Amino acid sequence: MYKLKELFLMLILAFVSMAAYAQSLTVTGKVIDSEGYEVIGGSVTIKGAAGVGTVTDVNGNYSLKVNDASKDVLVFSYVGMTSQEVKVDGRSVIDVTLKADAVMLEEVVAIGYATVKRKDLTGSVASVNSKELSKVPTSDITQALAGRMAGVQVMQSEGAPGASISIRVRGGISITQSNEPLYIIDGFPSEDGMSTLDPAEIETIDILKDASATAIYGARGANGVVVITTKSGGKEGKATVTFDSYVGFKKVAKKLDVLSTREFALLDYERRYYSAFTAKNSTQEDLDKAVANFEALYGKYADIDANYANRAGIDWQDEVFGSNSPISQNHKVSISGGTKTSSYNISIARTSDDGIMKGSGFARTNIRAKFTQDVNKRLKVTFNANYSNETSEGLGSLNESGYFSRMQHILQYRPVIGKYGNDSDLLTLQRDPITDEDSGNQMQNPLISIQAEERTKENKSLQINGEVQFKILDNLIYRGSVGLRERRLNNDVFYQAQSRQAINSGAPYGTKNINDYNGWQYNNTVTYTPKLKNGHSFDVLVGQEDYMLETKTLSVTNTNFPDVNFGFDDFSLGTNPNVPSTTHYKYRKISFFGRANYNYKSKYLATV
Repeated sequence: MYKLKELFLMLILAFVSMAAYAQSLTVTGKVIDSEGYEVIGGSVTIKGAAGVGTVTDVNGNYSLKVNDASKDVLVFSYVGMTSQEVKVDGRSVIDVTLKADAVMLEEVVAIGYATVKRKDLTGSVASVNSKELSKVPTSDITQALAGRMAGVQVMQSEGAPGASISIRVRGGISITQSNEPLYIIDGFPSEDGMSTLDPAEIETIDILKDASATAIYGARGANGVVVITTKSGGKEGKATVTFDSYVGFKKVAKKLDVLSTREFALLDYERRYYSAFTAKNSTQEDLDKAVANFEALYGKYADIDANYANRAGIDWQDEVFGSNSPISQNHKVSISGGTKTSSYNISIARTSDDGIMKGSGFARTNIRAKFTQDVNKRLKVTFNANYSNETSEGLGSLNESGYFSRMQHILQYRPVIGKYGNDSDLLTLQRDPITDEDSGNQMQNPLISIQAEERTKENKSLQINGEVQFKILDNLIYRGSVGLRERRLNNDVFYQAQSRQAINSGAPYGTKNINDYNGWQYNNTVTYTPKLKNGHSFDVLVGQEDYMLETKTLSVTNTNFPDVNFGFDDFSLGTNPNVPSTTHYKYRKISFFGRANYNYKSKYLATV
């Protein structure tokens, strides 16, 4: 009888253990779209559990722990796709395919020299509209695209305001050439991407991803095409004045773990002893000398715990990143309105973005005007002008590389001055006393480095374009457009006397780089759409385009400045100017293109 009770109790415990195991489970899987491409940044949550979820990685994979594997339901969602609910039902692997939202199929998509309803697309096109973009206040519209388009990656080299941001459409295809896509703004190419645009002025962004969608742009579209359409004029009626503004604050979310003062002292002891021990023809006298040098700075090795265990020292991440209160703000005023036959939109915006790092920041001013006029039933005229002036100042945390890396200095510069000094003296100390005895480049105080290196980048651009649309016949439309674009990029760097570069070269020096870009483009297209019956539709587009870009560069370096100088305000104080270098290039492209679309009841589609 006792054995039966024991067996019964063991069975109960086994079932309880199995039940407890079934309740908690880690579910993994992959999320793809209807074309089989990875959904990057898709949301995976547990239905009814607020704040519990994850996002898919660059390969579309996810991992999420559920509390009740028999009852929990996973919700998969992504912008532009229909959300899908899947019951876990004890499964540890759940793969999901998300389909495009049926409502979005009626949206009009820009596909290059024309537009088409999404349901009639034959190529792969990802889109995002102004409503989605406005949810992410940012100084660079490219940042707002992160995680919003399947197969599109947004990469930023560093977090400094104004730092370059790259887009990769279905990954990179070249290891020696640029992988940047072609940017088309209101029908005209832009060599500097979307950085000069005010995010609030963008209506839609369509990214053409596959060969069918990008074919009309030829070889230029090999890395994908980003088509940006800016907002048109206002509605019929009285003029509308709109003021938009946002203000945000920044703070480092998490610092990297670095050595404490005690750990740093121990490491320096080991470094000195190891260097002496492994030196050629090393003797006991060399080892004793290394120990004596250490004790002269830090005290006795046996007293390290007593001297440094509770010593705070200097946290350089706090000094560089945490001692200021960076603010991001944007203010915009726009006037829009129109009549039955015309519309207009005029705006001015000012963006200011302070950097987390001391002395860094970004500012931009945008002025834009767009006018549309229906001259008569057959003729329509559009004019668009955009001016941008942006300036970025200061250093980035990843500026330069190797021993010159700013981030390396912030993380590795000594946190403690030694036993016989005040650690706060490190804040004004020029260089690390440890590396003063080494040959080559010394590690420099990060604060001194920021103050002694003056970096300014200024980017001014003006784009003006116009378009004429004329209905030759009801089913035969001519479009002609012409555009002009001018851009000047100044990149100035000056190394003051305290900078490591000036110390190594013997005196302060500076370099000024001026890059001028001037271009124009005009194109003509004719679209023919015959009237067909029984669910058939057909259209054909033929066109011609002429594009020219002229590039001029000038680089000037002047050295041997006095320690007290005015930097670029008086560049003549340098007494040893180098020979200026210049370049001059002209690029012109004349192309002819065409496209034909066939559609039968939106079921059978063909594009040539």
